Amino acid sequence: MNHPSLTRYRSKPGTALAFRAELLPWLFPPSGRAAIERQVVLLTPPFTAVDWQTHRAQLAEAEILVGSWGIPVLDREILEAMPKLRVVLYGAGSVRGFVTDEFWRRDILLSSAASANAGPTAIFAEAMIILALKQTWFYLRRGVTDWAYLSDTASSGVHAATVGIIGLSSVGRLVIKGLQRHELRILAFDPTVTAEEATRLGVELAELPELFERCDVVSLHAPLLPQTIGLVGADHLRRMKPHATFVNTARGAIVREAELVTVLKERPDLTALLDVTDPEPAPADSPLRKLPNAVLTPHIAGARHREIELVGGLVREELDRYLAGQPLRFALDRARVVRIA
Repeated sequence: MNHPSLTRYRSKPGTALAFRAELLPWLFPPSGRAAIERQVVLLTPPFTAVDWQTHRAQLAEAEILVGSWGIPVLDREILEAMPKLRVVLYGAGSVRGFVTDEFWRRDILLSSAASANAGPTAIFAEAMIILALKQTWFYLRRGVTDWAYLSDTASSGVHAATVGIIGLSSVGRLVIKGLQRHELRILAFDPTVTAEEATRLGVELAELPELFERCDVVSLHAPLLPQTIGLVGADHLRRMKPHATFVNTARGAIVREAELVTVLKERPDLTALLDVTDPEPAPADSPLRKLPNAVLTPHIAGARHREIELVGGLVREELDRYLAGQPLRFALDRARVVRIA
């Protein structure tokens, strides 16, 4: 990439790109990239932790950092290389993996496109839930040829089903909104949500054991925080109804995986749909890969390929606001980051 002269830096803010190079055409297709280049000077090609020091001279002029999957941890060394940095616009989900104490000390603005990433995740989760309510996964693994066998799953069907949502995060709320198009009951567990707010959302609050007992499908959408690590265990899973399904599109560490494996072996009628595991990806010898009632997908619920343009579009909107001197719509501060995924 040709780097412009310092004269141009004074007319347009210098901007660096911090993400895996293969994401560039998905985040910013030609028209989107052209719009950005009319507003800022792109100082660097996309970089990650592996090669950021190659661009140290250019980073010295960066006022704006556009990040996404692959952004380096913003520690003291890289921040000292960007003394003019004023704002980080993150085109992905959680920012917890790269913000540091040093970052917060420098009073740099931060925005995340997590809400754009939440949409695809919620669509995926809703699809998994609906298919689970129809007992699709159970029948696929059983290879049913005698249709009379269908009478064995009295819990099948979307109408009048009960679905449990763990965590009323942005994704969890979108899943609820999608499910409310159907005539079913929704229970929710989230200690941070009041009864009044639950009523506004159209859900019934329940403690975790009760939620697992009553629901045909339980879908996990809680953030990975110290207090949610290992939140779901064998005691909860053993309470599930016959032919019930557990869906996890959040984070693998929220579930005690060894206990999940034990219960799935005990209860072949249950199904676990896991888009995330701990560790990730699940090792080749993971017991989860051998269980017929565990369905693993490779962390594809969030924005993928064509959907990534939605994330890039939100970043461009935030860039417009920043350049116009307006407040960022999706700004994050330290206190909020501590509470979210």
